[in-house]
Amino acid sequence: MNHQQRYLAHQLRKKETLIKIIKERHSDRIFSDKPVDERIIKEIVDSIEYCPSSCDRKAVSIQVVTDRDQKALLGGLLVGGVGWIHRASCVLLITANQEAYKAGKEIVFMPFLDGGVVAYHLYLMCTYYGLKCCFCNPNIRDFNQEHFKKVFGNKIFCGAMAIGL
Repeated sequence: MNHQQRYLAHQLRKKETLIKIIKERHSDRIFSDKPVDERIIKEIVDSIEYCPSSCDRKAVSIQVVTDRDQKALLGGLLVGGVGWIHRASCVLLITANQEAYKAGKEIVFMPFLDGGVVAYHLYLMCTYYGLKCCFCNPNIRDFNQEHFKKVFGNKIFCGAMAIGL
């Protein structure tokens, strides 16, 4: 096998690995009580640097929630997380910087598009590491909005990813 053939075979293996990860991706809402290694969480969070974003804003960030009481609070505040999200080893809050989306009416949808790209990226990274994960939509009842912002910050909330073993 010559150099070019080895290179092409290597490229094919990378493609097959990515396709395998994409096909394996799924949602889990049942988690064990074992914590996820902090180094893996850091690698997953740091990897969003490579996500594309509208106008290359890179305005989406992740807030890692591991505190038991804060996860329980999220279970009450996030409409889609009631009854299960608190069981995850950690919850990654996907937020966007409001200042980055000030042009025109973009603030209505652009942070959520960028957040969706990040969420899918997180899904693939969790699948790669063999973790269970599930996306939780950003719906918070109106009467809980201020409390959520007080506890978790005043950024645009784009959703949450619960991860665990």
